[in-house]
Amino acid sequence: MTDTGDVTVVETTRPTGKKKRGRESALDMVRSLAVVFLLVVPLWYFGQASPSDSKRIRPINPAGALQDFVRATGGPVPTTPEGWTPNVQAYDSGVLRVGYVEHDHYAEFLGGIGSSFVEDVTGKGTKVSTVQVDGVPWDIYESGDAHESLVRAFGKVTVVVGGVRETATQDELVVLASTVR
Repeated sequence: MTDTGDVTVVETTRPTGKKKRGRESALDMVRSLAVVFLLVVPLWYFGQASPSDSKRIRPINPAGALQDFVRATGGPVPTTPEGWTPNVQAYDSGVLRVGYVEHDHYAEFLGGIGSSFVEDVTGKGTKVSTVQVDGVPWDIYESGDAHESLVRAFGKVTVVVGGVRETATQDELVVLASTVR
């Protein structure tokens, strides 16, 4: 109450129905967590891939891309080694890429005119040695993160077996390189 002379003012506070910040109860926290869990748990559960999806390989037929590459460049192409499954193909900007899965390992065949694409597909790899594939030397390129690629020029066409996505061993890369004709 305040006395201002002639008028007496009575100050009252009206309850607004809102709690002051920092006065939340444990029940308020439980309600907040319930809302979060009702949204997050279903999104997490239904957003997971099925267990069989991670092991499923979707085979493709790369014949069309291989024919286009041969028509455009006259370059060599691989045949699919026994037990390997082609599952990726792309023919873009004059560079052919065909990916193969063999058990749990992955290897790629890449080919194009010239060698300007070699630096990119080998992960800026450098030549470290050579390996004989059917009596013909192929250069071994190794990237900074230890990915190996086999590189060989067939006239104006350069072929890379391996690449930065590969998980194949050098022996498996040699098997794929031996099918290039």
